[in-house]
Amino acid sequence: MGMKKVIIFITLLAVSFLTFTHAEAKSRIIPAGGRFDTRFLIVVDKESYNATQKEITEYKKAIEADGLGVVILIGEWNNPVVLREEIRAIYNKRPPMEGAVFIGKIPVVRVRNFQHATTAFKMDEENFPMFESSVTSDRFYDDMDLEFEFIKQDEKNPLHFYYNLKESSPQQISSEFYSARILPPSDYGVNEHELIAKFLLKAAAAHREVNYADNIIFFNGHGYNSDCLTVWQNQQFAIKEQFPLAFKDSRGNAFYNFRQDPFMKFKLYERMQKEGTDLFVFHEHGDYDTQYINGEFPAPNALGFIPGRTQTPVPAAQSFIPRGPVEAALASVRNMFRRYKGERAESFRKSMIEEYGFGAEIFDQKSLDETKYQDSLFGAHINIKLPDLKPLNFQPRVTIFDACYNASFHRPGYVAGYHIFGEGNTVVTQGNTVNVLQDKWSMELVGMLAQGARVGFWQKEIQTLESHLVGDPTFRFTAGSGESATAKAGKNLNRDLAVSTRDTKVWMEYFKSDNPNLQAIALKLLAKNPPPGFSDLLIKTFRESKSYIVRMQALKRMIDRNDKYLAEALVLALDDSYELIRRNAARFSGYSGDSRLIKPLVHTLLFSQESQRVQYAAQIALEMFDLNLLINEVKRQAGESNLIRGSKTQEQIISYYTAQNRRWENSLAVTKDKSAETAKRVSAIRGLRNYNNHAQVEELLSVLTDNTDDIKVRITLAEALGWFNWSIKKGTIIDTLNKMLNDGTTPEELRGEVLQSIKRLSVG
Repeated sequence: MGMKKVIIFITLLAVSFLTFTHAEAKSRIIPAGGRFDTRFLIVVDKESYNATQKEITEYKKAIEADGLGVVILIGEWNNPVVLREEIRAIYNKRPPMEGAVFIGKIPVVRVRNFQHATTAFKMDEENFPMFESSVTSDRFYDDMDLEFEFIKQDEKNPLHFYYNLKESSPQQISSEFYSARILPPSDYGVNEHELIAKFLLKAAAAHREVNYADNIIFFNGHGYNSDCLTVWQNQQFAIKEQFPLAFKDSRGNAFYNFRQDPFMKFKLYERMQKEGTDLFVFHEHGDYDTQYINGEFPAPNALGFIPGRTQTPVPAAQSFIPRGPVEAALASVRNMFRRYKGERAESFRKSMIEEYGFGAEIFDQKSLDETKYQDSLFGAHINIKLPDLKPLNFQPRVTIFDACYNASFHRPGYVAGYHIFGEGNTVVTQGNTVNVLQDKWSMELVGMLAQGARVGFWQKEIQTLESHLVGDPTFRFTAGSGESATAKAGKNLNRDLAVSTRDTKVWMEYFKSDNPNLQAIALKLLAKNPPPGFSDLLIKTFRESKSYIVRMQALKRMIDRNDKYLAEALVLALDDSYELIRRNAARFSGYSGDSRLIKPLVHTLLFSQESQRVQYAAQIALEMFDLNLLINEVKRQAGESNLIRGSKTQEQIISYYTAQNRRWENSLAVTKDKSAETAKRVSAIRGLRNYNNHAQVEELLSVLTDNTDDIKVRITLAEALGWFNWSIKKGTIIDTLNKMLNDGTTPEELRGEVLQSIKRLSVG
């Protein structure tokens, strides 16, 4: 290097150092107030700290009284990387830092090129606006091994920053610490510092109470999990294992369903304001400003007629706010009809009359005009919107939103924020910043809370790119239930979750407990540093355990390991008594493609009508198997059964899968056709991310390795093949990708995608 270049390099290095130290100089650190085994970090912007210093101090004292040292980092950050490095410097000191909370105006990172770390989000990042197709995520801060490259700062929201995950980065989330946001909705109409101050005092007070997790409420909204009642019913068995104190009497637990009232939200208002509630869980569809409760059509069983059968026509409703299921149905139908025009409107009208038995007169213009205002009220009464939440006095200490977008803290107003900063006692919520998979185990390890674990530790163990806590992550219920063994085991749980996550001996002791919560936690933690024979322990546990949550945890760990027992475990799981285990087994059977799974999947397809979501998962999974093997198995099982219309059922199933097979063949033909439009080929390839077509892998790899083919097609295909984590063709895919990575003729932009897919497929 020439002398001139050396001088320039040293100058740039000095400028860089001065810039960083100057940024650090603006930050102030207040240390923990004593000696503690573990620490917690409060990150707060200077303006918010100056406005709420008294309340932050009270919050700090309350946490430290609970045995957790609190460090406060105060600064002004306009660069997320600078803040990340300041956090890293604090994290690297002793004692261990178990978590952090971001208060006020802390930079918001919006992540791209990392959709495989979400449960469901798969928006096209090239064809949709960056604001919509990015994932808001604090994994940028709490998973410090991830590597990012800066894209830009948002023009309209200067606190928002866009980053790509690097192809060379780890491709799986493994956060070093838990985290949460305390960020008031800017549209709430109250000064944000007043809201923060009030919340911090509420959180501090919650730390001083003795409160066992013995009062819980669950709600299932319209359209969630296919409205399957088996899902709703089975959940109660698992929750009883996780929160046993809540089942000592009838007042400790409640499980609600949208079917119970056409306007269920008003009953939910009552329940959300019920004093003494510890946990409230919403299983629902959602948006950043909406909790979807009832949907437009009330449940058929509440209407007094069965869709599809000839019925006595329903008379036109009078002009009043709907009070019963029939009136609600009429208002819903009219609202739907008003949205349609021309042929679509006529088609809808005819189907409502002929198939559902509605009276023709309700579609007359006079009737529509007379009922328009009251019907609009109906539309407002079926879901919960942000203005509905503001007057409520929320009582649950912990609220979980198993829903899309409810924790979109990058929005001016968001559902989780209204729950947290509203009146009442709620101190922490959990939700998602984008859409989320319905079939995920949203209640995984939630029983940790009943054992006295901090909410942050629970969140850390089920971390995805989109999942976040809003509120106080250090909140915990009183440990145990008074029984000596349980209380003793739970007493040290927070310490072990902070400092012993990879200590096999510690978690083997937990596993020996007769408490299902502690056994499930132990299996998850043992998977971080598996002891010899761990695979054998998992399959044995799955076969023998009587606990729903322990069996489910064992299955999840076997799915993650994807070893010699996976196919056997999935076969067993497809016949398990717990619906969630069957559902996940059906889904991952499709991702696997092992032919041993055809028989139990076909049985599920034919004979599991009471479990709609499991049956649906089996139906989709079977598309990924050999058509001839599938047809033969359908004929065998249907032929040997007592199905009333066995022959007709066979015909319908065979016809369906024959058509689906033809669709997949057409999709492959488009993928291989160099003369086809690039956009059409890319669209065909993207479907492989949800549906791993194992039979087509060899032909897909031939497209991928063709140096004469379109580079965009090849890059898209390299990315899509990175989703084949459990495929029986996974080894073949990895071998081909490795050869391409080491091939000097592979274009650099394709090489990056190939590297990323290798890293994704090599996990587990």
